[in-house]
Amino acid sequence: MATTFENKVLDHDVDGIKEYDNPMPGWLWAILWGTVVFTILYIGFYALAFAPASMGAEYRVDQVELRKTVQAYYATHPIVPPSADVLLQGAVDATVLDLGKARFVKTCAPCHGESAQGLIGPNLTDNRWLYGGQVVQIFTTVAKGVPAKGMPTWGRVLPPIELAAVVSYVRSVQGTSPANPKQPEGDLVAAEPLPKTK
Repeated sequence: MATTFENKVLDHDVDGIKEYDNPMPGWLWAILWGTVVFTILYIGFYALAFAPASMGAEYRVDQVELRKTVQAYYATHPIVPPSADVLLQGAVDATVLDLGKARFVKTCAPCHGESAQGLIGPNLTDNRWLYGGQVVQIFTTVAKGVPAKGMPTWGRVLPPIELAAVVSYVRSVQGTSPANPKQPEGDLVAAEPLPKTK
């Protein structure tokens, strides 16, 4: 018995501590080789030829599909501007003007100024217009935006009633004299006459 024990002791020792030459248990070998095989399969599947799309790639594909769906919806459901009469009537209606002014201050004032005098965007109180100064043209500009100039497309963001109210408000401030107006830009356009208030 002692001879068998002696044969299992290795020749080296550290501070009198000797090491047995015992084989690693079978269950530990199974875990080791299972881990190696799993790692090879995992890397092969996820990092090489069989890798599924990453979350970022899936997100980008979903965004492209979403844009297509939204554009298809917009193509079949265009924004129809109210008539010029409706927009002009709103320009003399106190309720419409209150709604339009509130929305203007929230969404338009950062670029056009609190009094529509023009900041980054053009002055809306003078008789010069870059994209048409008739109320229906103003509505179209607000609804479609001017992305090349940094103006957002508000037509799909604002409710239709607020969109029309903003345009009516803009018409109502034409011809006013705000402090520090921006220099006129665009073509000279005669303002459409407002209906008489009752």
